[in-house]
Amino acid sequence: MKNTVKRIIAILLCVCLTGSVVVAAGAASVDHPQEDYDYWQSLWGTSSMPDEATDAYAVFANYLNGIFNNIGNVGPVQQETNGSFTGTFILFLRELLARVLNAISNLVINNGLAGGLAALVPGTDAVERYEDFDLAAYEGFMAGMDTFNTEVGENNVWSLGYSEKSILPADFGETSYAKGAYLPDIYGSEMYKDDDGNDEDLRVRTVILDDGSGRGSAVFAVIDAIGIANADVRLIREALADFAAENNIVSINVSCTHIHTGIDLQGIWTKPVTTLSNNIFRREEVRYGVDRTFLQSVIDSTVASVTDAYADMKTGKLWFSSADISEYVHDRTAPYALDSMLYKLEFLPDDPAATPTVIATFGCHPESASYDWNAPADGGRYDTKFSADFIWYMEKIMNAAGYNFIYIQGDVGTVTSSRGLTNDGMDLSAHETAVRYGYELGYITLTLNMTYEERIRVNEATGDKLGVAEGRDNEDYTVWYEGLETVPAEEVAPLLNIAHDQFIIPVQNNLIAAAGKVSLVDNLVLRDKVGNYYTVTEVGYMELGDTLKVYLSPGETFGELLVGGDGLKGFPYASIRDTLGGNVIVMDLMNDAAGYVENDAIFVYAGIQYADEANYDGDSWGIVSYGEHTGSILIGKLYELVDRVKGGE
Repeated sequence: MKNTVKRIIAILLCVCLTGSVVVAAGAASVDHPQEDYDYWQSLWGTSSMPDEATDAYAVFANYLNGIFNNIGNVGPVQQETNGSFTGTFILFLRELLARVLNAISNLVINNGLAGGLAALVPGTDAVERYEDFDLAAYEGFMAGMDTFNTEVGENNVWSLGYSEKSILPADFGETSYAKGAYLPDIYGSEMYKDDDGNDEDLRVRTVILDDGSGRGSAVFAVIDAIGIANADVRLIREALADFAAENNIVSINVSCTHIHTGIDLQGIWTKPVTTLSNNIFRREEVRYGVDRTFLQSVIDSTVASVTDAYADMKTGKLWFSSADISEYVHDRTAPYALDSMLYKLEFLPDDPAATPTVIATFGCHPESASYDWNAPADGGRYDTKFSADFIWYMEKIMNAAGYNFIYIQGDVGTVTSSRGLTNDGMDLSAHETAVRYGYELGYITLTLNMTYEERIRVNEATGDKLGVAEGRDNEDYTVWYEGLETVPAEEVAPLLNIAHDQFIIPVQNNLIAAAGKVSLVDNLVLRDKVGNYYTVTEVGYMELGDTLKVYLSPGETFGELLVGGDGLKGFPYASIRDTLGGNVIVMDLMNDAAGYVENDAIFVYAGIQYADEANYDGDSWGIVSYGEHTGSILIGKLYELVDRVKGGE
């Protein structure tokens, strides 16, 4: 009887706390005065508000701001410049109060509520004993190259192969699948149609790179989904193990575009109550949160895309360019540090009849289409249609111009889109804003290196998807190519270096530990004798010639870890760019879904942050994270990996 009561309590707690994970990743539905909507209308071109405007912690932060801004008549701007004792003391109190409140919040939420939950729920047979786990024997890891070459070999030449496949299950359209969005238990079986009347698709896109040195090829497969656990990445690698060995593929990397309108590939959205009930009461064999039919479709499609990409490999030249897109992205959480650059790798085959390929990466949550969940166009309670968000429409521009295309998620942190320029003052649904954002970013990416006249010709040749001809005379319309800088492209020397490290990492977030313990998510869960939890993750590091360095991150890296600044105070390491060089970028969600990765010193599960503008800002992203020391562990492992492969340079 006691066990039954405990299990019922465990289910209720799991449901409540699982809901908090999902809501923390999205917007909470609260009423706001009209001026709030007017503000976001001016910023975004839509009355759908970003998370900071609807986050309960942001509301609390605004309340605190009101108190402090009226003490001694020291407002936010004055507090930064006023050297008086009062101003300095108030600044000190602000920062101290944030630290104290966050420490209390962490204690109550993680050690109290979530800690009790993790202790209460029974583990499934999928949970392994930490003391018995052998990392070296854990299958599915690929270490890449042991050392890095510094010289381009005489016979080195770039080769690249490309392929893409649908990941939709064969029964999609007849069977409903869970939407990996903001609310659990929302199901659908229909894709949005694009403006040409075709169904959007959820795909895996793959490129394979080789420098001709004989040291091996590297695979990058990107899935249209919100994220994929390292345990499932290893299933894909195991399915490709023989093929990789036969063809000297030394690195297989799987990431996600991070769309919020795809099929659930992480588990917490798919029949969570049924899964929890089955696993807590041990009614049947372990039920996993991720739908196994969909997971198998993802594995099969990814394997097919890798094998086809290998068959497609052709020699050619690789070109790199970048541009500032700060008007199209913004960071929604203090300390407001982000990499606002768009990076483009363009592969031009030696064979003029072959199709060129564009690899684009920049940090931005593809969630524009998901804001219809509260007011769907079809009149239902929730929007059940699936969408590939802006990625589908970037690709349409590339394909219309004769290019293959792959988008790799960049240093995403809490960065999302600013859509005012792309919405052009129009009254649009959330999905329509994703369409226009994708088209505009597609045009910008495609034509980075082109002149004004060439961009006009490209716009006309690709069907003028943004309606420049009709719209340019309207007051609120902005022509995408007006004022767009022409940037040079740098040829990348044919030299590929890539390496990876796997390691056990503590799961200090008891909510994530509990979700893994009951197999609601697919993450490997290890438990030691005293009740601590762990999982396995990876970091990677890549160099392309001496042009570009890439940190392959398993999580969603806060920008300050890359670029530094005041937000890195108290962190045990220097920023990635200060340590590895200014030409290093981040590709996030690579080979795992480790959640948000912050500076340990300011980490909070749900609380407030002290912003540079002497204001508070809400922060609830730590709820979706392995825990408070994840940042220092990952960055420390990255630096150790670089030292090993580069011989301590």
